[in-house]
Amino acid sequence: MNTDARPVVHLSGIAVEWGGRVPIAALDDPSVAAELENLHAGGLRHCRVAAQDVVELATAAARGSLAAAGLTSVDAVVHATDSPYRETATKDGWALLAGAGVPAAPGVAVGGSASANLAAALRVATGLLTAERLDTVLLVSADRITGGPRYQPVGVTVLSDGAASCLIGRRPYGPGYRVLGSSTVVRADAVEVSNSLKAANLVKVGVTEALRRLNGQLPDPGRGFRHLITGNYSLATRTFLSRLCGIELSAVHTPEVAEVGHGFSADLLSGLASLREQGPAGPGDRVLVLATSPRSWSLIALEHTDG
Repeated sequence: MNTDARPVVHLSGIAVEWGGRVPIAALDDPSVAAELENLHAGGLRHCRVAAQDVVELATAAARGSLAAAGLTSVDAVVHATDSPYRETATKDGWALLAGAGVPAAPGVAVGGSASANLAAALRVATGLLTAERLDTVLLVSADRITGGPRYQPVGVTVLSDGAASCLIGRRPYGPGYRVLGSSTVVRADAVEVSNSLKAANLVKVGVTEALRRLNGQLPDPGRGFRHLITGNYSLATRTFLSRLCGIELSAVHTPEVAEVGHGFSADLLSGLASLREQGPAGPGDRVLVLATSPRSWSLIALEHTDG
């Protein structure tokens, strides 16, 4: 692959909208109650429960990104969700565009990767920039649990309602990250098993292959990463994932595990925002984002920039 031909793409203007903070012990959810001891042991204490529907969450986050960047228009919008639509993908997309104040922007709906939807949405946004010679794409990821269990055995965590958005552009809108590359491994034919060793092996194979593919894209893969962003999973899960990526647990940045729970892809953008705003990331630091679902594993390589 000719890495010199890769377009320069920036991720900036991150905004997050969470539901209300609720102790997981207070949830009326038998799935969480049955695993409460394990969840507490893994560091989970609260989750977020939204009164707004998924489109309203997405709209609030989108407005935040546009305001942070001082923009009133974008060239396109990519909307990622793994939640049931309010009406249809098309009508929800129209409502998001109108609510965010960009009714003339072409919208694209993305899904199918659960908590790894950020990686899929980024691929689409980057493709739009390249194929259509656009300047700026608004990426929005939003999810909300509607009646189903909040306990997620994969990762040993509790699902939360929330949304996060960012701008994917040829130039940054303030401090953020330069996109260095991404890779995705999918095993749609994988059978989800209760045997923890078999499940762990499936994840190991997926993450290891995704890392190999990503390193093949980077001009200097030996440089390594100073920070790792994962979903807000249990401590044991984060430890396992960091080892697969060859990164020390101390470099894993997930400060919102106890207060937020696992908000699908919003976790990842929220983690990137706090890494930039609260430290310890500095200009030039490489950041690895690991986006996972039960049957897919994606890695995104970023470089922190001052804008």
